[in-house]
Amino acid sequence: MRDEVLFTVYRKKAFTLIELIIFLALLGVVLAIGYRLFFFGQRAFAVGSDQFQLQSEIRKAGDFIIDEVRNATEIDIINTPFFAQTGYGYIYLHDSKIVYEYSGGTRDITDSLLKDEDVFSIRKDSDNRNFLCIDMTGTLNGNTYNLSTEILLKNVVNKSPQSGKVIKYKKLMP
Repeated sequence: MRDEVLFTVYRKKAFTLIELIIFLALLGVVLAIGYRLFFFGQRAFAVGSDQFQLQSEIRKAGDFIIDEVRNATEIDIINTPFFAQTGYGYIYLHDSKIVYEYSGGTRDITDSLLKDEDVFSIRKDSDNRNFLCIDMTGTLNGNTYNLSTEILLKNVVNKSPQSGKVIKYKKLMP
């Protein structure tokens, strides 16, 4: 009897082969689910990060253009190639990015994200006011974002409708 009690106590301290196999199977299922969830989250974060970068770049360009041309006294939309004239500022699409050219140099406003298409246009409304229309579409790793906006050109009159990739403008210096 004493041997039976010892055997029973000894047997309860260890795992059987079946219990070990069941544990490993359950552990495998839990790890597989965790693995899938981790990589799903990582992929979702990467897509969100790309979309944030794309939207930020296009909005940054839109804000810059609005600040630059809102009070322009002269403005024309021209196409590339163009020859810069002294006294004018230029904002244009080149190599899928918005570039700002001014007296003394050039500066990239965005990274290379934009579609190569006519970005700028001038239109008139029924009250004969002139508007600069901006329509930028960017793509980054399969994500697409579009920014469309219009700027009332307060100091510009009698412009005919135009469209192109280059804004040539002159504004009063502060």
